[in-house]
Amino acid sequence: MVEFKEEFPPSYFKLGAGDTKACLAAGFSRNNVHVNNSLFNRTRPVQIHPDSLYNQVVLLSSKEDEERCDNAEEPDPCDDSVEQDPALNLVALTVLGLRLIFLKTVVFNVLMTLRLWISQ
Repeated sequence: MVEFKEEFPPSYFKLGAGDTKACLAAGFSRNNVHVNNSLFNRTRPVQIHPDSLYNQVVLLSSKEDEERCDNAEEPDPCDDSVEQDPALNLVALTVLGLRLIFLKTVVFNVLMTLRLWISQ
């Protein structure tokens, strides 16, 4: 078992499709992180790779289980705002302009070649 120097708390997610519902705890570093939450005592945490974080899922069978999943610690909302970079926009616009010039050159050369073949 790999022990991490940093401790990562789990992020809880409530999943469901139709009548089947599950509670997912993802991205935590300790195997026994759910000691206080009896909901996760029915399953074992899993590591996808030996050096990765643990994940654990449990199927919710009652309203009480759903409430315990809702009462689990909420993850911090992530800030997924993307800042626009003017230099990147300029580069993208320049590349688009060069592609258009290249395409125009290729079309012109093809048309001139066809005109030469037809005139002979």
